[in-house]
Order: sequence, then structure tokens, then C-alpha cells
Amino acid sequence: MINVNLAAMERNADRASQLLAAMANPKRLLILCNLLEHEMNVGQLADRVQLGQSPLSQHLSKLRAWGLVATRRDGQQINYTLASDEVRRVLTTLYEIYCSDTN
Repeated sequence: MINVNLAAMERNADRASQLLAAMANPKRLLILCNLLEHEMNVGQLADRVQLGQSPLSQHLSKLRAWGLVATRRDGQQINYTLASDEVRRVLTTLYEIYCSDTN
């Protein structure tokens, strides 16, 4: 059982709720899941999450503003990676709960 530190929870509740809100959109969650293994460019992400480039760019812009993804320019391509260990840990937990073979 986890030892709950209520003071720490109160200090971090806003950040945690912002992270969960960012991940609450199914398309943003899929974008983040696809970035869990390696970086991807916009075209690759559009194919994987089945979104047009305009709505995908809007989601990526929000994720970048929230500090969840980072970019790296490679010529004319922009590659995206996860920028937050917090989101990586939450995604790993979600994967274990919902996507593992034991589910």
C-alpha cells in the first residue's frame, strides 16, 4: 500500500490535474502513446493517429505549450518526442492497466 502524503498531494494537485486534462482527449493520448517509444514527425503521427495535419498540429501545439512534447528540427521536418518524465510514467501505467497481455 502507498503511504499518502496529503501535503504533497495538495502542493501538486494543480500540476497533476493539468497533466490528466491534457491526456484526457483520446487523440492527444494516442499522440503521446505513439511518442512513448521514439520520436516521430508530423506525417508519421498523422498516419498513426488518423488525423489531418491541421487538427494534429493544433493538438501538438497544445501538448508543446503544456511542456509534454519537445521538437527537433531536421531540415524541413519537425520531429516530436516526449518531453516529460511525468507523462512517460503515466503512459506506462496506463499501458500496463489497459494494454498489457494480462488485461
